[in-house]
Amino acid sequence: MTTLEKLREQNPNLKIKSVTDEVFAEFGQLIALPYQAQLAEQLSLTTIPARNNQYVRDDPGMLSGEQKSKIARIFYGEQSIEIGYCNGNSSQINALEFHNCSEINFAGTDLVLFLAHRKQLIDNQIETSQTQAFFVPQGTAIEVYPTTMHFAPCRVWQSGFKCLVILLDKTNTPLAEPRQNNDLLFQRNKWLLTHQENERMMQQNAYPGLLGDNLAITPLNLITERV
Repeated sequence: MTTLEKLREQNPNLKIKSVTDEVFAEFGQLIALPYQAQLAEQLSLTTIPARNNQYVRDDPGMLSGEQKSKIARIFYGEQSIEIGYCNGNSSQINALEFHNCSEINFAGTDLVLFLAHRKQLIDNQIETSQTQAFFVPQGTAIEVYPTTMHFAPCRVWQSGFKCLVILLDKTNTPLAEPRQNNDLLFQRNKWLLTHQENERMMQQNAYPGLLGDNLAITPLNLITERV
């Protein structure tokens, strides 16, 4: 039984697809990421926090400036980029965000992404039932389109997840002007709506526009699976 089959068996309430399925083309695409082996090695050296998630916006140790420029030319038309990572223990959808640029992810571990279309956003609200869950196998690089809403990955294994994140430079940095509580613009190049159960985002006055059940992935136990 494959990991995806085990995950589906563990989560019968969800229809978990794969990024290798044709339907993923509505949200993004599989890519050949330059310097992928080097990025995978650098990501493997990072740690998973004991609790919650850790987001590092830009890790200068990932690649040299010349190497970053090659990725920037191919995927961002020579605009400056940041290469960081999100590692953690999320199991719930919690929020949705989007950027006015593609986001490149490399799965350092197996992970799941909940995705939706920006066109589904009506009056700054969307139901969690309108999202689709996609399994991203370890070692897979994907481009998530600007028209796709997403958020931090969900872990497949109890041990947590590691995910490389590439975006336009200065994305997810503080805004120059104060935001209103009903403003989806949360940080630079980051529009976000949260679920009310996401206490951290609610405390930061994120707009509670994600409605319905806070969908969750029940992860697999790596130790059990190896026995």
